[in-house]
Amino acid sequence: MMHTTLFKAPISRNLAAGFTALLLSSGLSACDASLSNTDIKPASAPSSAQTLPPIRKLLSCLPENAAIMAAHRGTDKNWSDQAENSITALNKLIDHGTMMAEIDVAGLKDGTLILFHDGVWDEVSTGKGPIAVSRKSDLENILLKSRAGEFTADRPPLLADYLAAAKGKTYLEIDFKSSANRKATIKAIRDAGMADQVLLIAYTPESAAELNALAPEMLRSNPPEATQAGHAVWLGYDVANGNTAKTLKSNDNFIIGRLGDPKRQPPRAAIINASDILVTDYAQRDEGIVGLNSKTRSAFEACLNQ
Repeated sequence: MMHTTLFKAPISRNLAAGFTALLLSSGLSACDASLSNTDIKPASAPSSAQTLPPIRKLLSCLPENAAIMAAHRGTDKNWSDQAENSITALNKLIDHGTMMAEIDVAGLKDGTLILFHDGVWDEVSTGKGPIAVSRKSDLENILLKSRAGEFTADRPPLLADYLAAAKGKTYLEIDFKSSANRKATIKAIRDAGMADQVLLIAYTPESAAELNALAPEMLRSNPPEATQAGHAVWLGYDVANGNTAKTLKSNDNFIIGRLGDPKRQPPRAAIINASDILVTDYAQRDEGIVGLNSKTRSAFEACLNQ
């Protein structure tokens, strides 16, 4: 049992020793004298033999002043040659050490699940018209565009392929677009063996209830009006305003904040301290976990090893 003033929740033994191997494999052992009291980077590009701890385990072990960074739309706005929601961008995030990718799941007319944010193809791909009237065979003729508007070699990825590329390497925050069949998405996640590696987004109490019924074992991001102990709550840019985050944490909730717009957000340190997960458009600016120093890193590793 870890010291309750340092960690957000007590945790049980032998759930995630593999993740410590990720930390140690990149030279982040507690006895590494070359590290200073700065944010650290988890292992880059872990091998297939390495695994991630369950997401609740990781969040429970985070020190109070640390947060996981989640890359919005699965990329970084500064990567002008990359397409959002692409496997190429995912691999770049993994190489960087980003701990979570926020992705958008959409559905085609034949039920095929893909990653794509917009309701129409036109702006960010070579496709035309609504996503929901396309079929899997159409993907062969569609290329994604980069942030700069140039063609890439990426096609809209199948959800199954994206899950396979992410498994054991990074966590996923799942945003369901209106065309996505939630039941089928949940099945794909289970089939990939990633139920404990994802965070499902619910924007309304109704969608939270639906996801709870479909996937009671998966971590969920609920709206503030539909909180549930053991799950996350989205507070966005308001994460450090008032005592809401503190109160929710005391009720065994994890907190998700937003980082990026200096005109809307409180001071960076306050945001990190209030959040467990921070969604950002600029993942490359930060390490995979921000707020760790040499002392809290050692305690974090010890917690993961319990």
